[in-house]
Amino acid sequence: MVITRTIKLDQFSKSILDTDRNIRSVAILDKTGKLLHSVTHRGTVQPSIEKWNDIHYMECTFDISMGAKLDDLYGPIRYHHSDKDDFIMFSFPHRKNIIIITCTKKISPIAFATKTAHMINNFKEF
Repeated sequence: MVITRTIKLDQFSKSILDTDRNIRSVAILDKTGKLLHSVTHRGTVQPSIEKWNDIHYMECTFDISMGAKLDDLYGPIRYHHSDKDDFIMFSFPHRKNIIIITCTKKISPIAFATKTAHMINNFKEF
């Protein structure tokens, strides 16, 4: 069961990573901010996703969970994005997990987020 779930997480992460060459990493967190799975492009200078600790992951989880409290008023959150100095970070809720994607600044944030949110919502296997 755990091996099957790990394979599904890996396939899902890689399918997101392969949608755009400007995507640098994909990380999947549980509802507490604990890292479940992550993948990065090889040979890419990563914006410190490996150096992040549990506090940073919990911060992303907190942003999504705070927004979820207003779902009845404004509708569900599809994504959250933040513009950093050298990359863009997106957080997407998926059931009780959160998917964090880092990208270069060469993408259109709204077009990318809309496309990715639909892809994530259509994926139901984990």
